[in-house]
Amino acid sequence: MTQLSKKLFALLMAAVMLLAVLPAATAEDEAVYRTLYSGEIGTLNYLTTGTTNEFTVSANIIDTLVERDQYGQIKPALAESWTLSDDDLTWTFTLRDGITWVTAAGEYYADVTAQDFVTAAQYVLDAKNDASNAWILSDYLAGADAYYNSTSADYAGEPVDFATVGVKALDDKTVAYTTVEPLPFFLSMLDYSCYMPVSAKFLEEKGDQFGLATGNDTVLYCGAYILSEFKPQEVRVYTKNPSYWDAEHVYITSIQQTYNKESSTLSPELYLRGEIDAADITPTIAAEWLADPAKADLIHPVRQIGQYSYFFSFNFDPNFDAVYEPENWKLAVNNENFRQSIFYGLDRLKAKTVIEPDNPEDLIWNTLTPPAIVGYEDKVTALTAELVLNADEAKAIAYRDAAVEELKAAGATFPVKVLVCYNPSSSTWAEECQVVEQQLEALLGTDYIDVCVEAGPSTGFLKEIRRSGKYALMKCNWGLDYDDPENMTSPFKNGNNYNFFVKATQPDLYDADGTLTYFNLLAKAGAISTTQAEERYQAYAEAEAYLINHAVALPFGSDTAGYTASRLNPFEAQFAATGLATCRYKGQHLLDKPMSTDEYYDAFDKWNEEVAALGK
Repeated sequence: MTQLSKKLFALLMAAVMLLAVLPAATAEDEAVYRTLYSGEIGTLNYLTTGTTNEFTVSANIIDTLVERDQYGQIKPALAESWTLSDDDLTWTFTLRDGITWVTAAGEYYADVTAQDFVTAAQYVLDAKNDASNAWILSDYLAGADAYYNSTSADYAGEPVDFATVGVKALDDKTVAYTTVEPLPFFLSMLDYSCYMPVSAKFLEEKGDQFGLATGNDTVLYCGAYILSEFKPQEVRVYTKNPSYWDAEHVYITSIQQTYNKESSTLSPELYLRGEIDAADITPTIAAEWLADPAKADLIHPVRQIGQYSYFFSFNFDPNFDAVYEPENWKLAVNNENFRQSIFYGLDRLKAKTVIEPDNPEDLIWNTLTPPAIVGYEDKVTALTAELVLNADEAKAIAYRDAAVEELKAAGATFPVKVLVCYNPSSSTWAEECQVVEQQLEALLGTDYIDVCVEAGPSTGFLKEIRRSGKYALMKCNWGLDYDDPENMTSPFKNGNNYNFFVKATQPDLYDADGTLTYFNLLAKAGAISTTQAEERYQAYAEAEAYLINHAVALPFGSDTAGYTASRLNPFEAQFAATGLATCRYKGQHLLDKPMSTDEYYDAFDKWNEEVAALGK
């Protein structure tokens, strides 16, 4: 047995032992869905989180006022109905009967009331709670921005009463939201974590323990599932919530997730052995299985949704170790010719081939905003310089030569160290970074740049690396929260923790008033009424094109590709390119056997026919 085989065998045995601690299915009507995971959540506080990993937990244990069906249509959830005032500013929601909060033990705690949505809004809009998505309320609800600012530590003005904020409990079953202007996309915002309810009584009981990722008793439950077992870096078990208002449409009775930091390596083998029901399949494994008649029907293509946009981002506020020369990086990143040399030097097609070897071009976008927002993509591309799939070698080298001359004069040293980080829990990210390193250095020269690829932690990666600014160049992503292009500006706004653009020192990135040009473009777009969709989209397109043309961020596209192994039908799942729809298990059945590629395309064809019949 080789050393690699011994290692894999040892890992498999460890995984089997971990799986053994999960409760076994006993009742004939139980449908138990078993998986491995390698990235642990950092919080159960659904009102403050902003990570996909944590959204997947909250979306299954807490419901929202509305939800999506499998065709992307907005449907009633905790709210059974709603109305819009004649001035298009106030949305009034009537809660359905029989919606309740239960504890982790499944015991009744209280009814869900309209006040729970008001309490949640006040919590999110309290600056000291540091809710990552507070802006979705503060930017759009009447009076919310003034209240939010008044709660900041450095506020010196008169206190602002929360009663001035546009969210009111009219009675126990009626909650109303008043927006700053007509928002045609407001309903799509409500399928998001910062609009989830919370019990004021429970908040008071828990205090600063609310939502801590220390156990399953730090939150209440009103969603399809209860987190019946939660041992960080060991196991998560979701159990169907018998008190759930729509329990008849929750078909998977238990979801059992076992932690293993080597899950991406172990999952395929454990899947073959029937010990788990889903597995990440790398392009290499997919090719092997598709060539094997005994395994070919065990996998199917990954469904394309277009929710998350991936882009390469330069960090303008480096906080990494001295060995990577952060001061030298500051000089480089604030030189536009340097950024453009990387921008045009990066071979996006070659990098994307890591996750999609057959048709990588299908996953590459030339915009930062996903194409899911109809009518917006063409406006951006009409304003940007032409981007090619492969590196534009002539442009890259011309920008390199110009950058060398300017940076030497500024006191920079070469090669410039470019720290590129990745999350090791991602099965292909390390390989992608290695491809980027080799390709960029081969084109631009190791006397110009030294790409340093480093692994971050698998748990808490965003907090430790991206939000702390411990990278120079990194693939980042943003998922659309609601149906509007303004949503995609968040990673680049003032105060963002993506690329810390506000720390840029390059003079010509600023207007004469001392404000970054991009921020002024955002202000111009934001001043246009949402009722003037054409003009508004055009203004946001101009802002996005500015980021691309000045090489602040390089569009990369979708990271959803290749094949997956699963006993779920993805076309039964809630569907939308925005919000939390794709995080939910509600509505999905556990198949008797894995879905094959032929079955996948049959289901896809059927879904398309059903969508066409709906007139979408």
